[in-house]
Amino acid sequence: MSELYTTFTYTCLTGWMVLGTATLGSTLYLSELMCRAAILQDRRKRTAACLFGEQQPRLVVVIPAHDESVVIRSTLESLLAQSYSGSHFETVVVADNCSDNTASLARDAGATVLERCNPQERGKGYALEWAMSQLWEREEKPDAVVIIDADTKAAPDFLAVMAQELFGGVAPESWPTHRKAVQGRYGVLNGTESWRAALMEGAFELVNHVKPLGRSHKGFTVGLKGNGMGFTRAVLETAPWSGSSITEDIDYGLDLLLKQGIVVDYAPQAVVRAQMPNTSQQATSQRARWEQGRYRLLRQRAPQLFLAGLQRRDARLMDAGLDLLVPPLAELAAFHAAWAGLTLLCLRLWILIPIWALLVPFSLALYGLYIFGGLKVSGARPDVYSALIRAPFYALWKFALYIFMKLKWGKKTPQESLEWVRTERMPMGEEPQRSLEDAA
Repeated sequence: MSELYTTFTYTCLTGWMVLGTATLGSTLYLSELMCRAAILQDRRKRTAACLFGEQQPRLVVVIPAHDESVVIRSTLESLLAQSYSGSHFETVVVADNCSDNTASLARDAGATVLERCNPQERGKGYALEWAMSQLWEREEKPDAVVIIDADTKAAPDFLAVMAQELFGGVAPESWPTHRKAVQGRYGVLNGTESWRAALMEGAFELVNHVKPLGRSHKGFTVGLKGNGMGFTRAVLETAPWSGSSITEDIDYGLDLLLKQGIVVDYAPQAVVRAQMPNTSQQATSQRARWEQGRYRLLRQRAPQLFLAGLQRRDARLMDAGLDLLVPPLAELAAFHAAWAGLTLLCLRLWILIPIWALLVPFSLALYGLYIFGGLKVSGARPDVYSALIRAPFYALWKFALYIFMKLKWGKKTPQESLEWVRTERMPMGEEPQRSLEDAA
């Protein structure tokens, strides 16, 4: 009995330390990024409009689309309204395995349309890989490629800011060999339509703006978010795009750092906003894809990056691996609940010094600092703060979805996970109360 009790207490204390290290380490990391973002937000001035004189970089905006007839026109209209010279950019819509009139609508709106039909390789990654190969076969190649999603509205100065971030200070004769990758500010377009969309807006502000802003302040890569991304020609020629992953955009950004030493920079003034689900049915397919990809990154890429960083003594690689290890906010809240429960148990068993129990509320304070401080830094709308009341219910729905996904993935082939699983779209109306231009 004594040996069993000893084993039980040792297990409890070990669990407390492991869970505490993961929880407190995550909140320390996030709160530090929030503080750095706040500092950079105060110092950073708005990027000037693109000032290249008569010779401006030639950009190609690539939009991968699969049955996007409901939203593609609005996306293209936002590109027609760009302040960047229309003679210096081309919009290319990749109509991938479409069964609707996406291609004809895009042509009518003035876009170049590349139609692709490949039932064996279906998915955004494959569509982009194929589109890039088509671009490089042209006699006149672009200076840079910008990628946005088909359900996205770009701020009027989006391309001007991207061009400035990609080529600012670089002589035109050096453009063909200049290597740079940039991630714009990717936010939510329809945050006023439901509490779920407002909650997603808050999450996007934290994950897609505050964290990248903090990481860029430290000189680290901010990673790629899949929407509002820009690459110079030399980057894409050196490291061709690959579609063989469900998280092809994140993987590409990580490989740029790991294999090429290229850091993805952050351009908070280059704003794009996309639709988010309003109902649980719409959200289920999207969240399932995201979580499936996140767990793969956690298993395969995080250890690889962290170990490579240790071997090369490269803090950028270690940070990239560490960033993948930090759990989402819902899971981090569950970590706090489990850690608090273990703390009470350890105190009851008299195996924990009481003062160490104060680490739990300290970590919770850092957790709250990251959320509320981050939303303040991002200039979040009041609706986003109000939606936080629903966050516990959203977390429960998300955990139930985890169980569902675990059961479903066992019956799914790797190829099936790469296919297009498009979230149900709604027509894109007017922008939310805070305009696209004011987001930065």
